[in-house]
Amino acid sequence: MTNSDTQPPKAPIKAARKGVFKGISFIWFVPVIALAAVVGIAVQNYLDKGPVIYISFENASGVQKGATELRYRDVTVGVVEDVGFTDGLGRVEVTVRLDKEVADYVDAGAQFWVVRPQVTAQGVSGLSTVLSGVYIEGFWDNTAEGLTEEFAGLADAPLDRSGEGGLRLLLRATGDATLTANAPILFRGISVGRLGSPTISADGSTAEVQAVIFAPHDKLINSATRFWDASGFSFSFGPGGAALDFSSVASLVSGGVTFETMISGGDPAASGDVFTVFSEEASARASLFAPEDGDIFSLSAVFDDNIAGLAVDAPVELNGFRIGRVSAINGLIDDERFGDHRVRLAVSLAIRQGRLGLADGAGDDAVLDYFRTRVSNGLRARLATASILTGGLKVELVEVADGTAAELSDNEEGYPIIPTTENEIADVSATAEGVFERINALPVEEVMQQAINLMANASALISSDDTRAVPGNVNNLLSDARGLVNSEDLRALPPNWGPP
Repeated sequence: MTNSDTQPPKAPIKAARKGVFKGISFIWFVPVIALAAVVGIAVQNYLDKGPVIYISFENASGVQKGATELRYRDVTVGVVEDVGFTDGLGRVEVTVRLDKEVADYVDAGAQFWVVRPQVTAQGVSGLSTVLSGVYIEGFWDNTAEGLTEEFAGLADAPLDRSGEGGLRLLLRATGDATLTANAPILFRGISVGRLGSPTISADGSTAEVQAVIFAPHDKLINSATRFWDASGFSFSFGPGGAALDFSSVASLVSGGVTFETMISGGDPAASGDVFTVFSEEASARASLFAPEDGDIFSLSAVFDDNIAGLAVDAPVELNGFRIGRVSAINGLIDDERFGDHRVRLAVSLAIRQGRLGLADGAGDDAVLDYFRTRVSNGLRARLATASILTGGLKVELVEVADGTAAELSDNEEGYPIIPTTENEIADVSATAEGVFERINALPVEEVMQQAINLMANASALISSDDTRAVPGNVNNLLSDARGLVNSEDLRALPPNWGPP
């Protein structure tokens, strides 16, 4: 038997096949899963991100990138992502990332303003921003009309910041009435509205302010409503005793306007109507029954001499009849027009159309034609003395025969300018000096001496013996007459005695 027969056959040997995942540790899957989670979260955040809007402000005091919030009704709905400038560096542009759920409501009617801590006469506002920092307040309605990306921010909070709605009016101050920004509008001591920021009218004649009367109190306003200043107090003394009158302590300190509808039957007010704010309640009531004499026609006059003494509300007279008042006084320097740098007196005149003798409802065109005709016939404006004692002036419209042709011209505001003539102003100092000279020229000493002599002669006459004897002589005469009347001889005369 050979060895080959006793040895077992060789087993076939093949290289083992390695598995695909054999040798890969499970720990390697952890960073892969983490990376996938991060990518998923990033994608989800990107999809959840709201759009960006751009708001421009006059300044960005206190606004910080990544920290300043956008709030709507005290709920955070966005955050500032960037702060920069608009083209030309005219305004500051703030980039705000909105929350997605409110984006469609931020339409073209949305308003934005920066809330900062403020201390005013009305009190302290924005106190919460002392700790949390300033924030941007937004206001829009509840109708989703699509996103608008660019906005012009407001310098102050709008009048109707609560969405209550109401009646918007334009209030104009007259006389000493005061208009204070953000002051309340009161009705019987209750705040029913608010004033905006006062501005000066285009002609500089008065202060005016946008105001809102919140619903449902806006139904209280009609054509018979009168407004007056409630920021002060009045003291009166009458049959009922002394009276101190003011609307409220708050309005006394912070200012305000109050109103009342004097009579029934007025026409309902509409948004945009203009009302006058009087300085006191008595003036407001009196205006209700005072004749208006038509609408106001604005006229201007430029006097070469800048003379002191003319004041707002000074009378404007035509042939001695008052037809209006001075509504504004300004200085004017116009080298191109006058050829020098002198300061001239520019006066705005408020003319009552009804006092010119024109038909009712004639209109501005008829009044303009009236003045054009009168000016071509020599009508001129001049300053004249209104009071010798105070030195006050007035404006007179008089016809002069100087032979100089003139016509109405227009100023920058479009108001017609009436030509002027030489002023007629009395020298108050010379007049007073003349009065004193006349007083000094009186023969005071001679008059006093004659008065003394007269009194001495009267005293001597009264104290003389003859004068003192007059009453006794008169009494004796009366006694003799009484004795004669009662004598028997006189009674014995026949009743019909007399000449035949």
